[in-house]
Order: sequence, then structure tokens, then C-alpha cells
Amino acid sequence: MINKEEIKNITEEFFKKSHFEVSIEVEQKEELINIDIQTSDAQTLIGRQGLVLSDIQLLLRKIIKKKTNEDFYISVDIDNYKKNKENYLKDLAWNIADEVLKTGQEKEIPLVSSFDRRIVHIELQQRNDVLTESIGDGEERRIIVKPAS
Repeated sequence: MINKEEIKNITEEFFKKSHFEVSIEVEQKEELINIDIQTSDAQTLIGRQGLVLSDIQLLLRKIIKKKTNEDFYISVDIDNYKKNKENYLKDLAWNIADEVLKTGQEKEIPLVSSFDRRIVHIELQQRNDVLTESIGDGEERRIIVKPAS
């Protein structure tokens, strides 16, 4: 089984070859590996709307899988970008749900990534007074929040 030190070493090598100075923490929960990175180059490594971060996560997963020949899920976060975004999306979801209940009108949340939509759906599943539904295709996919009947 893959170990945290091996993952940390592979990740450090990846960033060293990319000429970025980073501090890395690795946490492993069964088949989920969380890699938290701190760096002064966070803005560059996160990119617009987290697109570079997504690419880094994909590349690291492929590199680690190739070197270890093991299958797992990896989550890479840089300077708490994902955690902060997740908290923002949860707050947004609750605020929109409250607005939907107040007005009685459904409301659309245009979100770009499946990650964002998933967070909103999971967060609002805790409530029994609103329903969520994904509509559209590809980059046009969005969430509708409506009052529960």
C-alpha cells in the first residue's frame, strides 16, 4: 500500500522540477489522499477559477499512480483555496435557499464545475424545505433551488 512519505516525496519532486518552492502536508484516509500545499506562488499555481490547480491535481494523480501502480483518489489544495471555496459555496447555498423560501420562487445558481455543484447539492440535502436539481449540459450545467412542496 502507498504511504504518505512516498506521496510527499513524489509531490516535492514534481514542484522542484517545476521550480516552485512549496511546503507539503499529506494526509491519508483509506483510498483518499489529501495533499495540502503552502507556497508564495499560490495565485500562479491555483490559476483562474482553480483551473491550474485542477490540472496539477490530475498530473500528480497520474504521476503517483504510475510510480506506485496503485489506484486512489487524490485531493490537492493550495493555500486552502478549496477549503475557502467550499465554505463560500456552502454559505451561498444556504443564502439562496433562504431567499427561495422567502420569495417562493425558484432560483438558478450558475456554477462552472461539477465540484461546485456537488458541494451545493450535498449542503442543501441537509434541508427538507428546499430541493435542488441540475439542469443543462457541459459548461451550461447549473443548479435550480426551489421550495419543497
